[in-house]
Amino acid sequence: MSITAGSSAAPIPVPEVSFARTVDRALIHRRNPGEAFLTDAVRTGPHGFVAAALLPAGHPHYAGHTGPSRDRDPMLLLECARQAETYAAHTMFGVEPDARFVLRNWSAEFVPDPAPPDAAPAAAGPTELLMTAVTSNPRLVGDRIRGLDYELELWAAGARVGRVRMEVGYVGGAAYTAIRSARHHGPPPSSDDLAPASGRPVAPARVGRVRAMDALLLDVAVGERAVTARLRVPAENPSLFDHAQDHVPAMVLMEAARQLAALATQEWGGAAPDRTRLAALSAYFTAYAELTEPVELAAAPLPAPMSAPVAASARAGGQPVEVTFRQAGAGIARAQVAIAVPTAVPMTATARAAERGRAA
Repeated sequence: MSITAGSSAAPIPVPEVSFARTVDRALIHRRNPGEAFLTDAVRTGPHGFVAAALLPAGHPHYAGHTGPSRDRDPMLLLECARQAETYAAHTMFGVEPDARFVLRNWSAEFVPDPAPPDAAPAAAGPTELLMTAVTSNPRLVGDRIRGLDYELELWAAGARVGRVRMEVGYVGGAAYTAIRSARHHGPPPSSDDLAPASGRPVAPARVGRVRAMDALLLDVAVGERAVTARLRVPAENPSLFDHAQDHVPAMVLMEAARQLAALATQEWGGAAPDRTRLAALSAYFTAYAELTEPVELAAAPLPAPMSAPVAASARAGGQPVEVTFRQAGAGIARAQVAIAVPTAVPMTATARAAERGRAA
C-alpha cells in the first residue's frame, strides 16, 4: 500500500492495514456500532503508527448536511482522528483502560472534496481512510504516560484529505472521579438525566443541517459586531452523545462552533451554509463544559488568525471566525474556524430558494 504526498512526489509505502471490521469499541470509547469507524492500527516505530477507518456513506449525522461535504464531512474526519488517537493511547502507549482523556487543544485543516455537492456518490459503500501519525512531547508521572501530542495526516484514494494535530492529557480513573466529585460536591450529573433545554431552537437549514436533532443553537441573536447563541446540548443524539457523559464533549462544542460560524458568515454577507464548507479549525479548552449551566457562544470576525491552519485557509479566501464559549461568566473554550466556498459549487435548491426570497 502506498500514498502520494504530492503531484511530483514518489509514492510513500505504508504498512498494510485491514478495513475488514471495526476495532473493539471500548478501545475507542464508543458504544454504538454505527459510531465506530476505526478498523485497524499498526505501529511504525516508537513514535508513530498508521491507522485505518471506513467513512460510511449516508451516515444520519455526518451526512445530514444541506450542502457540501455530505459524505466526507470534516467533522467525520476529525472523529476518525480522535478514534485513532484513543485506540493508540490504549494499545500502544500504555494508557490504562479506566483513564479519562482530557483534550487540551487541537487544530485541523481539510482538503475540499473535488466532487460537487449535488453529484451522485462515487460508490455505494464506505470510503477507506488512511491515517499516518507521529507522536511527540510525552508527559510522564512515574512510569505512567499522562500526556502526548499527535499529528495525523489523513488520506483517501491515495491523496491527502486533511491534517489533525492534538494535545491530549490522560487522568487515572480514580483521580478523575475525585476531581469531578469535588467540583460538584458529589457525583457529577449524567447526560442520561438531562432535561431538554428551553429556548428557541435554530432552524436546521439555517446552520446547514437537515435534522433538528443535529442543530445545536438556541436563541440566536444577530448583533452589529457579533452573533450569539446558547448551546443546545443534544443528549438525545447518538452520534454526539454515544454514551453517558458528565460534561459536554469537545466534538459537540466544535460542531456548535461550525454551525455558528456558518450562520454568522451568511449574516455578514457571505454565502449560505448550504454553499460553504468547514475548511479549518483550531480550539483551546480551559475548563469542562458542564451540563448544569448554560453554555453561551459568540462569533465575531477574526481579523488576524493565530492558528496556522485557519490563517492558511484565510489566505486562500476562507472567512475566519472566532467563536468563544462562556459558562457561569467564565471562558471555557475558544475556537477559530475558517468557512470557505468550494470552487465550482453549484447552487443547491435551498440556496436558490433563499436567493429568490432575498430578491423579492
